[in-house]
Amino acid sequence: MITRRSLFAAGGGALVLAGCAGEQVTADGRFPIMDVLGILSNVSDFRSALRRAELAEFLNGPGPFTVFAPTNLAWGAAPASFKDGGAASLRSLIAGGRLRLPDIQARGGRVRMLSGIDIRVVGGTPTEPRIQAARAGGPPSGASASIVQPNILCSNGVIHVVGGVLIPS
Repeated sequence: MITRRSLFAAGGGALVLAGCAGEQVTADGRFPIMDVLGILSNVSDFRSALRRAELAEFLNGPGPFTVFAPTNLAWGAAPASFKDGGAASLRSLIAGGRLRLPDIQARGGRVRMLSGIDIRVVGGTPTEPRIQAARAGGPPSGASASIVQPNILCSNGVIHVVGGVLIPS
């Protein structure tokens, strides 16, 4: 005979099993870059651009990668020519290697992006550095931006959320 108690117990067991079926994505170094970008609501426009440019599978690959992800506000202010530049433009915001802030500082504040441009630390504070893009071998130029949320760990790299899109002038 089925009682209310056994019915509730069976239902609770089903809920527990359903909760185990899909692990919630967290920024603790266990999930790939694209999955972690999916839980950061302030960079959703950038994530959509990566998907449209067919870079999602690349960024879910083994890496490691360092991604400078502009906030939605920063992405909205970027020139249309950059936003419409597809994968070529977006590679200006991706570097090879897992580079946390101390790693960037150990490199003299310079990071070579997949597009060939450099990102350089040009000021700010140790926890919120100001960075600027530079043509390879050239001085920093164009707009600068702060890293507003650094060192977001992923299984295949690290994400730094930035308050601007870095384009050398």
